[in-house]
Amino acid sequence: MSINTPQNQPVVQTQGQRPAFAPSYNAVQINLDTPTLNAPQMNPYYYDYPTADGQPYYPPVQQPQPQPKQPEAPADVKVPAPQVEQPEGEKPAPANNSVNLEQVVANLGSADMDKQSLQMEEIAQKGLNNEADVVPYVHEDVFNKLIDIVCVDSSNLAKPTERQYELRAKVAENDNAKAKAEQEGKDPSTVALPNQISAEDEAFARSITPFEQAERNKEYALYTMAILQKTFGDEIEKRSGNVTPLTDLPGAAQVVSELKTNENPAIRTAAVDALRFVQRPEYKDDLNTIYSIAQTDQDETVVAAATDAMNSLNAM
Repeated sequence: MSINTPQNQPVVQTQGQRPAFAPSYNAVQINLDTPTLNAPQMNPYYYDYPTADGQPYYPPVQQPQPQPKQPEAPADVKVPAPQVEQPEGEKPAPANNSVNLEQVVANLGSADMDKQSLQMEEIAQKGLNNEADVVPYVHEDVFNKLIDIVCVDSSNLAKPTERQYELRAKVAENDNAKAKAEQEGKDPSTVALPNQISAEDEAFARSITPFEQAERNKEYALYTMAILQKTFGDEIEKRSGNVTPLTDLPGAAQVVSELKTNENPAIRTAAVDALRFVQRPEYKDDLNTIYSIAQTDQDETVVAAATDAMNSLNAM
């Protein structure tokens, strides 16, 4: 992998340029049996919203309601459908337990960034629970949409206002007071809060601006892509016995590009974590170079992530 040494100041990525998608493949249709992932289980839905003083603030993330999961049989095993008596003249509708890839691609390409995030969340949660469940998502169109999300130019999107920053700082102080009360075994609702904030102002503080939504989704996309990249590599190895080079993993070049050039340290950190998620002994040379560069980053969070990744790589 050819890596250029970054300048001290990250390059501002204005309009993302998506690299050509080199690998050609279709969604695989067999189950995977993958051992525990090398990288520690990460939370793909972490995103911090800065307050006026630069400290992170963590508003609650709306999670989709879990749906009961039906047991699935291996793809190569045909399970007879239960015999249900149908009224004369009517035929049962055919069962379809496969992923609606067309809808998935449409959700990832939607202008509604919440719809994008929920779709990525669904994919990532499946992959973290059982890699076999995301095999149908390993498709060129899915990778392309994820890369598109990472490459979105968010520079002109609305950012938090100064008032929103101020309110977030006050809400964070209140949240800390409630958390401290819980730690002391007190009822948080009975504690005097340091700031009196109306419900309207609190809702405004906790709201996410379009810029933050776009940046959040870039992090989601990097993590989701890492899960699919690992599934892709594992599937190739199962079928052929060959290890896919890091440079041939779909979207790998974009992940490295974000680490080198993105001006948002949260996204650079996400890029490090994404690479760590797919790391394996065969990738040591490439990743050693990449992590070494990341350790020179001006942001301490990126440096810490790179150091942790380097340590886990050397322990393999």
